[in-house]
Amino acid sequence: MARKVLGYIELVWTCDSCGTRNPGAIKSCTSCGAPQPINVQFERVDPETFNFIKDEALIRMAKSGPDKHCPYCGTRNLADAKTCVNCGGDLTVGATSRPTGILNAEAPTPVPEPVVPGNSTTTPTGRNPISKGVIVIAVIVLLALCIFGAIYFMRMNQTDQLDATVSRTFWQRQVALEAYQVVQASDWQANIPFNVQAYDCQLRYRYNSDNPTQNSEEVCGTPYTIDTGTGVGEVVQDCYYKVYENYCSYDTMQWVVVNTLAESGYGTNAFWPTTNLGTDQRLGNASERYTITFLANSDSYEYTTTDYNLYQLAQPGSDWEIEVNGFGNVTLANPK
Repeated sequence: MARKVLGYIELVWTCDSCGTRNPGAIKSCTSCGAPQPINVQFERVDPETFNFIKDEALIRMAKSGPDKHCPYCGTRNLADAKTCVNCGGDLTVGATSRPTGILNAEAPTPVPEPVVPGNSTTTPTGRNPISKGVIVIAVIVLLALCIFGAIYFMRMNQTDQLDATVSRTFWQRQVALEAYQVVQASDWQANIPFNVQAYDCQLRYRYNSDNPTQNSEEVCGTPYTIDTGTGVGEVVQDCYYKVYENYCSYDTMQWVVVNTLAESGYGTNAFWPTTNLGTDQRLGNASERYTITFLANSDSYEYTTTDYNLYQLAQPGSDWEIEVNGFGNVTLANPK
């Protein structure tokens, strides 16, 4: 985030002795002559407006650095002074520089962040107090969920070993058919290959920058005043630049799924789908799923796996040992 200087304004300070308001650059009270105290607080002349000064000497003084107070008499001197203008004391050792920073009660307003296209924003609203009844219901629901979760976990881990017989087997196999063809894609213009023709380009917000660039928009917060420690205030804004770049469509060649070939059947002799591949075609990702149905104690159980070697052992009538959890699901199956 960059800080932008708008100009300089003269500040005022109030004398501790007589209450007179004095110009910030004046080093002693214009009414009673009391020196400006070290802990003096500068204020704006008009808190509603910025009356920018044009006096080059005051502006140079503000830029030179904070004033420093004499360690012997307390008199305020310019930043580059070597000896005190009042008592002639040495200012190179022991002098105290005026503190600098944002004026009291004038904290900067946060700069609004940009809304990135595709992201939604919500406006914060005040929250109503939550009633005791709602809290009680929420606690009850939470306890119920904890109890349900505990029961579910116990049943998931509760298993029985059963002797079972294979009653039926069923298999499914699928494979994707891909074609190499023209598809429409989109990206930032700078990322598109130089030998590809881009079209339908539109400027979109992409990132923030501290410095102005081509196709950028300045966004600034509310101006505020920096106490330079000289009695002159520096009026600044916190700014950044929203940078926009072209987002374009273009045509490119890619492998695209145009069909899914599938085969299924009963028995343990599974096979993959067959096809005659055309020009610029290939087989893509494949998947397989095998289901074994067991009969144990007059109850039927199903076990699904992707292990074809195990599936081939599941001949109808063969004896197996299965592990069943509390929900009746087969978690493990091995032939005897």
